[in-house]
Amino acid sequence: MKRKLFDIELSEEAIEDFDNSYNFYYEDSFKVAETFFKQIDICFDAIKQNPTSFPIVHKDVRKYVVKKFPFLIYYRIANSVVQVIAIFHSSRNPEIWNERK
Repeated sequence: MKRKLFDIELSEEAIEDFDNSYNFYYEDSFKVAETFFKQIDICFDAIKQNPTSFPIVHKDVRKYVVKKFPFLIYYRIANSVVQVIAIFHSSRNPEIWNERK
């Protein structure tokens, strides 16, 4: 039986998180930036397939640990939509994403 994939929506803050990180890597190396892009895409695919399999870290917010890069993806599940609220470097203060709605 084929499982229904969830849709992914990125908040404006999550888009800004991604853009800033991609641009940071791009300034150093196009290849590293593209690897980062592909890795985030792989993460989204994993989350879409089974979003409830990743741990809840605060209220209804879940966390996915990005492989190969020091990033975390924070998201909520609302019906059949995964709402990404942050793509966050692991060294940043977690209170910042916690303030996002």
